[in-house]
Order: sequence, then C-alpha cells, then structure tokens
Amino acid sequence: MKILLLAFAGLSVIGATAQEARLDLGRSAAEKIDHISNGIPLITSNKSSVAIGSAPNVYGAGFGPRTNVWANEDLNTITFIHRSDYSNNGDNSSGSLRFDYSTDGGSTWVSNSGPIYNPSTSNNGYPGAARYPSAAIINGDTNTNPLNAHLGVFASTLASTNGTPNPISWGGAAFGNYKLDNTQSEIIIDTTYGHVIVDNAYSDGDFFWGISLHRPNYENETYSDTMIVFKGTMDWSTDSMSTEMIKAYLPIDMAPVEFQSGWDTTKLFGDARIFMADDQLNGYIALVGHDTNISEGFVLHPYLIATSDGGSSWGSPFGPDLNQLVDNNTGDSLVDIFDAMTGGTWTIGNLTMPGAAGFDLSVDANGNPHIFGNVMLGQGTDVNTGNGPAGNFTYFPGPNSNLLVDIYTKDGGLTWICNVVARIFTFDYDWGSLTSTQDIVTEANRPHISMSTDREHLFFSWFETDTSFTQSFDNEFPDWMCRGFNVLGDSLEGPVSTMGGLSGDRSWGNVADWAWENSDGTHQLHMTYAPVLTDLSNFSVLDPIEFKYLGLPYPSYVDIEELKLNNFSVSQNYPNPTDALTKIAIKAAQPAQFNLSIVDLTGRLILNEDLGILNQGRHIHTLDATNFASGVYFYTVQSGDFSITKKLIVE
Repeated sequence: MKILLLAFAGLSVIGATAQEARLDLGRSAAEKIDHISNGIPLITSNKSSVAIGSAPNVYGAGFGPRTNVWANEDLNTITFIHRSDYSNNGDNSSGSLRFDYSTDGGSTWVSNSGPIYNPSTSNNGYPGAARYPSAAIINGDTNTNPLNAHLGVFASTLASTNGTPNPISWGGAAFGNYKLDNTQSEIIIDTTYGHVIVDNAYSDGDFFWGISLHRPNYENETYSDTMIVFKGTMDWSTDSMSTEMIKAYLPIDMAPVEFQSGWDTTKLFGDARIFMADDQLNGYIALVGHDTNISEGFVLHPYLIATSDGGSSWGSPFGPDLNQLVDNNTGDSLVDIFDAMTGGTWTIGNLTMPGAAGFDLSVDANGNPHIFGNVMLGQGTDVNTGNGPAGNFTYFPGPNSNLLVDIYTKDGGLTWICNVVARIFTFDYDWGSLTSTQDIVTEANRPHISMSTDREHLFFSWFETDTSFTQSFDNEFPDWMCRGFNVLGDSLEGPVSTMGGLSGDRSWGNVADWAWENSDGTHQLHMTYAPVLTDLSNFSVLDPIEFKYLGLPYPSYVDIEELKLNNFSVSQNYPNPTDALTKIAIKAAQPAQFNLSIVDLTGRLILNEDLGILNQGRHIHTLDATNFASGVYFYTVQSGDFSITKKLIVE
C-alpha cells in the first residue's frame, strides 16, 4: 500500500509566479496570531449520530480524506461506500463492497446495501479484492426518485498484476456505476496502468470522474509521471455508462539520494484530488509535491493541472510558493505569523505542506480552485534548542509550527492568496495496539472542504483533539472542527466551531463535498465516522468496525432572532479589530432600502453610505478602514424604522 512518510517526492518545473509577500505591518506577536487563536471553539450542536454500516476493518475509511460519503441535495439523499463485513453479509471476502444510503436527509438509513462488487476470489488475483473505495451519486436532470440514481464507483483491487519479476498484490482499478435500487451494475476492472491506490472521485450531472497515478511497478514505487483520469458518461435511456481512460501528464522528480534509503528508483508522493467547476468542463487535479524551481529547500508544495474540456486534455503544472504566501485576513506573511507563534526563538526556514497529512480540493462559484491543508515549518528551520535545523523532507508538527490554510488563486495561478483557517495544536496519532507494531498506523487531522450547492460558501473541516481534554500534543481523540468561508465576500466567517462533540470517541471522519442550505441560514454538513469504543491499548486497525452518520448545521453567524424582529440582521464585522478591509454581513428577509453610518466615540459622523436596495438574502459589504484613526467606532445599519448598531475597533 501507499507508504506514509513525512514527505513525498515532488514535481518538476512549474510555470507560475507567486504573490509577493507584503511588508510587516508593525503588529506585535500577540496581534499577529490573535485572529487564529479563536478562543474557546463554538459548539454548534449535541445531535445524536445514527448507526449505518459495518466493515471488517477501518481500512478504506481511514488514513487520509476519502470520497466515500456523498450528499445530493436535490434528492435529499446521502450515500456511504465501504468494504463489506463479509462474514455477516454472506459475501465472498473483505474485498467486497457495500453501501449505506438515506433518502430522508440522514434521519433513517438502509445499511449494507448491495453488494456493489463481490469478486469470486478471496485472495490476490484477478479481478482482485477491492480496497479504498470512493463513490459519488450520479443523477439526471429530470429524475426525482433517489432509487433511480446511480453511484459512480471507483476502487483499487488486489489484481496481482503490479510487480516484477513476480506479481505482488495491487494492480487493478474497479470503475463503473451501480443503481441505488440494486437492479443494475456495471463494474469494469482495469489492469493496464498498474494501479496501486486510487485517490478520489467526483460526479456532476451525467458525468463521473476518478483519478489514479500510473505506477507500473509496485516493487520500487515508481510513478510514471502520468495521472490516469477515468471518466464515465451516463446514458439514462439505457441506464448504462460509457467509460474512457485519459492520460494527464503530471511529472514529479526522483527522491534525492539522501532520502531514497536504498530505493534508487523511488518516486514518493501523496494523495491527489480532482474537482470540477459547475460547468462540467473546467476543473483541476491537485497533488502535493516538490520542485526546487519553486522552493530552494527540500519541502512539499501543492501543485495543480487544469482542464477546460471536461477532462479530455490537461495543461501544464502550476502552483504556489508557500514561502511567499500572505494571509488575506491580516496582511502578514505566513513566515511572519510562524515567527510570532514561536516567540521569535526559532529561525524560520522553508514552509512545507506534508504529503502524509492529507489535503482537499474544491472549485468555488467563481471557478477558482481552493486547496486546504496543513502548512508547517520544514527544511532549514532551526529550533534553537539544541535540535538543530530540520533536514530534507522533515517538518515540525507541534503547536507552534502548524497552520491549516486555505490556498487559492483568482487568476489561473499568476498570483496566490491564502486564509489562515486555524492554528493546530494536535496533528497526528499512532492508532493501533501498543503490543503489535504490525497494526499501528499513523492518522493525521484529515482536512476536508465542503461547499454549498451554489458554491458561494466553503466549509473547512478537520479532526483535532481539544487540548483541554488531554495535555498531549497527540491527536488521540479527534473532534470534528469546522470554519466557514464566504466566496463572494472573500472572507472567513466567524470562529472555529466544534461540530457537536461525542466525548472524544471519534476517529477517521469523512465529510461530504456538499453542504445543504437550511431555512434558518445555516448549512447542513454530512459526516461519517468510525468510533473506537475499546481501550486504545488493545485496539487494532484490523478489528471489525461500525460506522455512524452525523449531520449537523454549521452556523451562519447571523442573529436569527434579530432577523425575525427587524426583517434584517447584521453580523459583527470580521476581522475585528482591523486596520484595513473588514466585512459586514447583512441578511434581508425581504427586499428593502439600506443605509450604513459610522460614528466615533464622540458621536461625530465618520461615514454615511447609501447601500441601495438589497434583495432578500445575504449580502457582504466590505468596509475600508485604512484611513480611520485608531480607536473605537460604532456602525449602524438602518432599513425603514429599524436600525442595528455594533462596535468596530480600528488598530
């Protein structure tokens, strides 16, 4: 299987320039990290979870974000694919695949439906037992019956065609479609490209995409610089899918000699992701890799290739230089923020996005790609405590050297923008029995991106242990954390939220790509997880596991009672304090005329602005406080006979 290392080999020449870092704005260290400390996370709900399916072990759901839970708002349907608990389901092996589904928004579930895939062999050999499945709902424009929809299915198989001189185990990719009512299945097995672990999948309208990295020889982990894109197109008149496999050139370099550890032909890499724009033509593949043309150090950076014809052809690689990224909220460079977090006692070297941590990719309402993942201090960083500088492809996962960052571009990669979403205090944990190293695996905090169906809101999820629960920096009992981003307002919204909380028993969570809009302005996020209910010292990742579903609303940070009383509501400006741009959310219950005024502490009018008629819904107003003197102000939004006033602080 894929080797989980501290880092992975990188990409070759990348033809893109990065946004220049701005100058230090003179903030103190405390001020530079205040906007990411977030205080006590907001707990949004204590809603109970729902038991769904079961599996012979956690492999397939664990170890990196997976596309195994999918939510379709039009059908009010959620699906979750997993390996079969074959001894109870009567299937041939643990490599059989089943799925769970809910057609009432997650309230009730049909568990262990299928099997989707049930190979006759229980050992390695064609077509092979399935591993690490992904699935997404495919639905036609006119269908309203969930059971008439199909699942696009993508999984690795142990076809024993991937190794020389003797086949080892991997090699196959299962790809196809399966009707939710269990009446029709089309699954093909490809072994021509030497697949090991397929990465993820995506669907939209009549189309389904999956990606795999071409690795013709598993014994030396060689990657041929070619991404294999599987594309399926549904014909609803016959309930069948036509399929094609497309090569996409995405080169990476050989590992440096000092990192090869005897694998003289090794290429190492992390997971890749695919996501398409809502036009079904434009889209991106992302991979974390290394390129000395972007960064002088041996560190990992995210890189992308793009398509404009639905995946039939792909462009040249491009990507950001993490060392040059500037936080959109404060104007401080990431390097400067890390320096503030470490108290100035570290010498900051190169920044890195570790490949073993996992990352996620989405495409927003403007067609811009977002990459969400951990950014850490890497090669060349000196702890100044006798440990010396970090070496090649190493990083520091501690609380002073890990940020979760949203990285995106608005101009096709010419410049790059980032938002620091959270400061991370616990990063990974070695799950499994302490008495058997064979079953111990490392799991990190699994960043995920969900989107509203109009793609105007992003929701960044991850799984992290609350340090008030344990004093350890290990991510031993991870809770589901989330923070929102408004695409049209180009800003983060509110503090980090703890989504529910299940007394620290949660592990291996997966969050759906899509969040549904609720009537109160919140958005429903969908998560499946595999809880560990036994003593961790006796737990093995090979133990049978039962999955649960948890659907929770993410708050809109707009006062619902305020909306009911006044026919509109006004958010606290963010960021606050500010010394430049800050954003105010106004939500109107019906179309109306609005006005914004700002006064200082003496009552002197500083600004009076006619906002015009705002239609029903949510609007983001950007206020430029660059020329305001430092101090306390009050802003008032007025509509008709009603007004709402809140405090604004300018640094």
